[in-house]
Amino acid sequence: MSYSFANALKMLKVLSTFCILTLQIGVHSAKFDAEKSSKNVEAAVLRHEIHHPVVNDGMNLWNQLQISCWPSIVLLGPGNIPLFILMGEGHTVILDLIIEATLDFFKDKISMKSVPEISPRSHLAPSSGLLFPGRVAVFEKKLLIADSGHHRLLLVNSSTGQVEVKIGCGDSGLKDGSFKEAKFFFPQGIQFLNADVAFVADTENHAIRMIDFKKCLVSTVAGTGEIGNDRAGGSVPATKQQLNSPWGLVLNPKKKILFIAMAGSHQIWGLALEDTKLWKKSVKQGYCVALAGSGREENRNNSYPHIAAFAQPSGLALSGKNSDCILVADSESSSVRKILLDDGAVSGVVGGEKNPNNLFAFGDKDGKSTEAKLQHPIDVCWSSKLGLAFVADTFNNKIKKIDLEKNTCETVGLKSDALTLKEPGGIFSDDASGRIFIADTNNHVIKVADVNNWNLQEFPIRFSTEVDSLTKFLKTTESSVVISSNKLRLKYQILVKFHGALKAAADAPHSYLISLPDDFKVDAKKGELLIREQKNELFGTACLEVPSSHQNAQIVTVLKVVTCGDGVCKMETLKAVVNIVRQSDASQSSNENTIETVFEL
Repeated sequence: MSYSFANALKMLKVLSTFCILTLQIGVHSAKFDAEKSSKNVEAAVLRHEIHHPVVNDGMNLWNQLQISCWPSIVLLGPGNIPLFILMGEGHTVILDLIIEATLDFFKDKISMKSVPEISPRSHLAPSSGLLFPGRVAVFEKKLLIADSGHHRLLLVNSSTGQVEVKIGCGDSGLKDGSFKEAKFFFPQGIQFLNADVAFVADTENHAIRMIDFKKCLVSTVAGTGEIGNDRAGGSVPATKQQLNSPWGLVLNPKKKILFIAMAGSHQIWGLALEDTKLWKKSVKQGYCVALAGSGREENRNNSYPHIAAFAQPSGLALSGKNSDCILVADSESSSVRKILLDDGAVSGVVGGEKNPNNLFAFGDKDGKSTEAKLQHPIDVCWSSKLGLAFVADTFNNKIKKIDLEKNTCETVGLKSDALTLKEPGGIFSDDASGRIFIADTNNHVIKVADVNNWNLQEFPIRFSTEVDSLTKFLKTTESSVVISSNKLRLKYQILVKFHGALKAAADAPHSYLISLPDDFKVDAKKGELLIREQKNELFGTACLEVPSSHQNAQIVTVLKVVTCGDGVCKMETLKAVVNIVRQSDASQSSNENTIETVFEL
């Protein structure tokens, strides 16, 4: 399988239903150059919550087994003897029959001993509060973030980064209701209708959700939660219409149609918000239909939208000086395409190749039309201020600008001391502020570029207590320290003591993050915890200065440590709360005290 291929990932859900008496091993065979990196594969395992072993195959097994397409399934019997090979999608029924017959035939040779799940290397989990953010969108001064790995949305002040609203409880699933009750599953594309309503492509739920900020409610407006293979739609209301991995969203200028990049069926669909007619097709309000794309996975341009074909379209943007077309980030063809709103004609802009069946024409090259090369772009946006489109060239870890009049593509020279982009999955131009927001997916952060000088900075997301309420802590300690009214320096020591066979993983990062009032001073808000092997403990220290003007306060420290024991390594999150209590009559021998937080594991 290839981790960029949506339909390959869908097969994992199918296979998981057979896991009771079978052992599942994923074999990753890269299509794109960027997918060959084991670090990127490891990130994909974490992103998609995969709990079976995954092998990064350099096409050796692919060639030996004569595999020719993604996805493919090889069924091995006892002794690792190949029994069946199934290529492509849609084999659920026959796979069920084959596995049932095989289990019955080999019942005397199959061990009933269960195999434990493999936990992803959770030390990859970030301290930013985000996990694989997929998309961003701005309306007025509100920034809405698809915090995809946490299965939720965050409404953030686009100036300060302060989180104002969390939408979704953080557990994967499909559930409507209040913001705290609602559940999403790897949400992606975002489109504001107005200041009070936004739509979300709930990708792994195969649904379109609506967020009502006034009522603080989430509802499903299209999709059933089950994957569908319908290539036409429109026969049932949208809430009964099965969808196939919706990924990107955009409204037409009159806001009558919500266009959907249906990555799984390689099509562009539309959800009618009003009764409307588009490209000689009438659509009733509340119905969802296919508007462009035959459903074949191709890079085929045509004046007739249903004869044209896409290859995993993932991002959409209303564009052109007169908002006369929709741009499509067509991921598997590594191209940007456009659809004219007037008649639905589909044409290429940059990337890909003229041969519609060649989906391997990827690379990293500026240029014109098909001379320009991209590598699996996932999102695209339009800047009315600059009259240019911008594409998240995901697997090239770059942002590129596109001139629609010339059909040219050029890499944007971003200036930054920050980490380089890692598979950016979302991009949005906020013309009012002159900034472009980027969901830097595999860095787990949002970044912002100033279009005047192309300086790139991380856009810090500030939670109310600097600690994400979704974090599950292994242990929490709370203590208090009483100080006098004078300005005080505190030496803050952190200890994590391990007992028995448990110890700190030697090759993993162990860190702390201190949250404290703005007028406190600290020499190291973030830092590493060091291993003391002889004592089997982790140790960290920081120096704080408490101003005399401050009364009672609270210091919150979050630790992320990777533990190993009994052959299993996993990441644990610990929380320490220190209450600072100021009393004028408190006895104090000096203006410097030491406080200590100790965790016993």
